[in-house]
Amino acid sequence: MISRLSKAIDLNTKPGRKRATVLQAAGGYVNTGIVIVQGLLLIPLYLYYIGAHTYGLWLASGGILGMLSLMNFGISSLVIQRISHAYAQENFDQTGLYFINAAVIYLGICLLFGAAGWLASYWIPAILNITGNDAELLHMCFQMAVLAMIIGIFNEYLRSFSGALLRPVIPAVSMAIGRVSGIAVTIWMLVNDFGLWSIPVGLVISEGVILSVNLMYALALYQKLEVNMRLDREIIKDYLLTSPALLMARVGNTVSKESQPLLITILINPEMTTAYMVTRRAADVVFQLLNVIVGSIMGSFSHLAGSGDSDRIINVAKKLLILSFSLSAIGFATYVGVNHAFVSLWVGESFVLDQGIILFIALGFFARTVRGLLGQLLYGLRNFIYPSKVVFLEAFFGVGLAIALLRVIGVIGVPIAFALSCVVAVVILGLRLRTELGVSICYSAISRFLISGIVLFGGGVSMGQIEIDSWFGFVLNLILVMAGAMVIFILMNLSRCREIYRSIAA
Repeated sequence: MISRLSKAIDLNTKPGRKRATVLQAAGGYVNTGIVIVQGLLLIPLYLYYIGAHTYGLWLASGGILGMLSLMNFGISSLVIQRISHAYAQENFDQTGLYFINAAVIYLGICLLFGAAGWLASYWIPAILNITGNDAELLHMCFQMAVLAMIIGIFNEYLRSFSGALLRPVIPAVSMAIGRVSGIAVTIWMLVNDFGLWSIPVGLVISEGVILSVNLMYALALYQKLEVNMRLDREIIKDYLLTSPALLMARVGNTVSKESQPLLITILINPEMTTAYMVTRRAADVVFQLLNVIVGSIMGSFSHLAGSGDSDRIINVAKKLLILSFSLSAIGFATYVGVNHAFVSLWVGESFVLDQGIILFIALGFFARTVRGLLGQLLYGLRNFIYPSKVVFLEAFFGVGLAIALLRVIGVIGVPIAFALSCVVAVVILGLRLRTELGVSICYSAISRFLISGIVLFGGGVSMGQIEIDSWFGFVLNLILVMAGAMVIFILMNLSRCREIYRSIAA
């Protein structure tokens, strides 16, 4: 099977960078669409079959699991950059060596994560202050989720290889099939009274299906390179020496996001965690949609950086930043404008938090989206250490501020701390990227974008006060809010938006 698949692959005919980016983005949006449907469909089922209290505990344990995932080091960005760079220079031997030696690193990560997760599962009841049946159930389900994460980590490695070779279609299809399979299993288990077990078992099924497809495709690609399989001390050393910086970024990203439900559970209660995460859910969806763009450009931008065309690198980086800011402002302003009505219709008025919390959640995710793209661009330029340090410091500044604000002003302190820390990181990384590219800052353009962002978010707050009592009314309001945000932003930044449109259409 692998040999037949390998024969069908032609590495001498390289897919275009734009085409590969578009295909990866398309696949990412398909899978994000599945995740959106999964959230819309499953969260009400979780609340009905599992209950707000138990589900809140699961979300808090998921925050702990997410923190453990920092052992992944975020090394996929390094693997993509190294493989893409070698592939751009048509050095197939080096391309294959970077892939096979990365396997050694990833297997070590999987073993380390498995051991840490197994040990952490015994501490979950004490951390969350629970006893009895709830403690045993959460302990066992947590271990099952650890298994799913181990498979997911290795899947990330396999997808990185395909993406670095500008061939993202098969991994995207496998993810779609795997996620649909996992959703089906979870729903079946929920309606058959398996309770909390439904969630981690569905995750294991999903990742297992993805692994079976990705492994065959990655091996077929590797076979096509026609290189000898061998360990290379210098490549492994390169991965290991760079991984501490990537670990800092991984720690930062994980702590920044996954600490929120844990802090709220410990300092307030699990029910508030459920309400906060339900309120945040739509922002997570918008972030995932926008993050598809960020994730899709890594392989192509690294490939471009390997070509050494500095003028084109600068031009592409500028357009990507403008596109990211524009879509993020429109997307999160729309979230502010419709989320109150959405949560009320979706799970009930009792789970809706106030408009101030919604606004700061949106601002935090908006800044994090732009910060994520800045970091990826710097990674593509082979600068891993500086952005990783910034993300690491950002996270711990945000967590410290969140703890202080939680004690003083309550749950709204969490998104305020998140937003402030991410904005600071955006400024720092933006200045660094300017230095790396050797370009000047256009303050008038930046001011125009910032003013348009303020206008959009202000309009979103005003629209969020509208009461809506039907899904038809919600959909109509969503269309109007999003269309209004797009029109306002385009009119305020007409020349820049026209430039982006022409570059995409070309």
